[in-house]
Amino acid sequence: MAEIIMSMLEVDLTTKESRVVDVTEDVKLYLGARGLANKLIWDLVPQGADALGPENILHIGVGPLTGIIGTKTVLSFKSPLTGWAGRSSVSGYIGDEIIKAHYNAGILIRGKAEKPVYLYVSDDQVEIRDASDLWGKWKQDTEVTLRDRLNEETGEMFGVLCIGPAGENLVRYANATTEFVHSASKWGCGAVMGSKNLKAIAVRGTKGPLYADHRKVWELFSTYATSPKTALRKLSESRWGHYQSPPYLLRYAAEGIKNNHFGYHEIVEKSNSLEHDLKYFAWTDGCPGCAASCFVPFFKNSERGAFGGEFRHDNMGGFNANIMVGYEEMTEISSLEDELGMDGEELGGLVAWAMDLYEHGIISKEDLGGIDLQWGSVEATCELLKKIAYKEGRAPAALAEGFRRAYEVFGEQSKWHAFEVHGCAAPTYDVRNKHVGWGLIFGTSHTGARMGAGISATMQESATCCFFALPPFIQIWGSEYEAYRIFLNAVCGWNLNVEEVRGIALRNYYFNRCVSLREGYHPSKDDYLPPRAFDEPITDKYGTTWVWDKAEFEERKRRYYVEELKLTEEGLPPREDLERLGLDFVIPKLEQMGAVG
Repeated sequence: MAEIIMSMLEVDLTTKESRVVDVTEDVKLYLGARGLANKLIWDLVPQGADALGPENILHIGVGPLTGIIGTKTVLSFKSPLTGWAGRSSVSGYIGDEIIKAHYNAGILIRGKAEKPVYLYVSDDQVEIRDASDLWGKWKQDTEVTLRDRLNEETGEMFGVLCIGPAGENLVRYANATTEFVHSASKWGCGAVMGSKNLKAIAVRGTKGPLYADHRKVWELFSTYATSPKTALRKLSESRWGHYQSPPYLLRYAAEGIKNNHFGYHEIVEKSNSLEHDLKYFAWTDGCPGCAASCFVPFFKNSERGAFGGEFRHDNMGGFNANIMVGYEEMTEISSLEDELGMDGEELGGLVAWAMDLYEHGIISKEDLGGIDLQWGSVEATCELLKKIAYKEGRAPAALAEGFRRAYEVFGEQSKWHAFEVHGCAAPTYDVRNKHVGWGLIFGTSHTGARMGAGISATMQESATCCFFALPPFIQIWGSEYEAYRIFLNAVCGWNLNVEEVRGIALRNYYFNRCVSLREGYHPSKDDYLPPRAFDEPITDKYGTTWVWDKAEFEERKRRYYVEELKLTEEGLPPREDLERLGLDFVIPKLEQMGAVG
C-alpha cells in the first residue's frame, strides 16, 4: 500500500505567485493543521515580527483526516491579540473543498497584497483576484455576493471564508466566517487577513479525496456511521445544538453574569433554551463526515429587522447574562457580531467590562461617542459593537485593541474590573468554579483563555477533529488515539502504533508552546488568574461559593504542569523530551530566554 503525498498550496500575496509544496515528511512528524503550522510559523515568521505585518503567515489548515473524522479547518498564525501562537478553528465545508482540490496539507498565505483581493482556488487554478468592490461589505453580503458571482461564472458552488469590517479595520480579535455563521473566532485571524488586504478565500475542489486504502477507509467510516454509539450522540447534538449549555452553566457559577461579578442572578432565567427552540428553531445540519450534526441555526423577525445565526457557548456566552440580557435579546446581538466579524467571547467580555467601567465612572459617555452604556441595553450594545468594528471614538477604539492595550487608555483603576487571562476575556467557564470552570486550563495555557488548551486539544486540532464529535470514536475504538491511529494508517498508508500517535500529540503540544515561548510568553510571569478570582467570591444558585486561595492555586498549578501537561514544575518543556521528540532545534533559541526545563 503506497503512502499518499501531502501537498500544500503556498500563495504569496506580495509577489502574486503560487506553488504546490510536498510536505509529506513534515506531516509524518506533525500531522496537519495546528501541528504542521507550528513548523511553518517557527521557520517562516521571524521572532518578534509584527503580527499585523507582512511577515506573519496564515495557514488554512486541513490534514489527512479532514472530511472523514476531521470536521474542522484550523487557521494558524501569530496572534495580533496576544503576540503568541494563535489559532482559530472553524466548522463547515471549506476544509472539505480544500481536500477535494488535493491540497491535503492546507493553504499557506504569505505577504501582503497592494490592494483588497480575494484568493480564488478551483482545483489547480489559483488566482489572486481584485476585491475592491467587496471591501467594506458586511459578512453575509460578502459571502452571498462572492458565491453568486462564482456560481454564475463557473456553475459551481464555492466554499467561502471571509472577513467583515472588523477584520478590515484590524480589530485584534476579528474573526473569519464561512456559511454565514461558522466562525474562526479566536486570537484574531480576521485581523491577520485584513492586514494582508485579503477579504476572502473561495475554494472549489472536484477531484475527490486521496486515500491510500479507499476500501479500508470506507469500512472504518461505515462502522462509525452505523454504530448505535454514533446514533445516540446524534440524538442529543442534532436536536439541541449547543444553546442548552449556557443556561446550565449560568446556574452553576460557570458563566459570566454582570461582568463575572455574580455566581447567580435572576437574569439567568431569561436564557430559556426551550422557549428559544420553540420560537426560532430552523433546521439541523452537520459538517462533512460528522454524524453529530450539532449546527442548529435560528431565524427571527422583530421591529428592528430580520436576524439569523446560531447560539453556541463561545459566540454568545461572553454577552448574555454577562451584560444582563437573555436569549431574546441575544438573537439580535449575536447576529450583529457575526456580521461585523468579531469573536463573541472576546467581544462580550470587553463590552461587559466597558459597562462596568461606565457604571463606576472610569469611562464616560463622551469616551463612548455619546452612548449611554447601561446594563441590559440592546440598543447601546449594538451601537458600541459598530463603533468598535470601525474604531470610532476613544473607548471603542481602545476596546478594539483588547484588554492589555486598553489599560493604557483607561488607566490603572480599570484593571481590577477586567476579567481576563493572558490578555484574553474569560467570561465563559468562570475560572473560580473548580468543578466545571477552567481555572487551571486557562491559567496555564500558552495561547490564552480559550478552548484548545492542553495536549489532547492540540492533537484534535492537528488531526482536524472536533471535540464534540469525538465521543463515538472513543466509545467504538477505545480511545481517541486508537481512532486516530487506525484512520491515519488507512488514509496515509502508514503503520503507526498508539505510542507513536501519543508521541505526535506531545510533540505538537510542546512545539506550539515553544512558539509562544519564543514570542515572549513565559509561565513565570504570565500564568495567573485575574485578581477577582482571589478577591471576589461568587455563589451559585445552589449555595456553593467559589473563589481561589492564591497558595492553593500555585500548588495545583505546579501539579497540573507535571501531571497533565508533561512539563516541569515551572511550566517549561523538559530538555530531554524536546530532544527525544526531535525538537532539539528549538533549544538554542529558547535556552537564551530561560525557557527550557
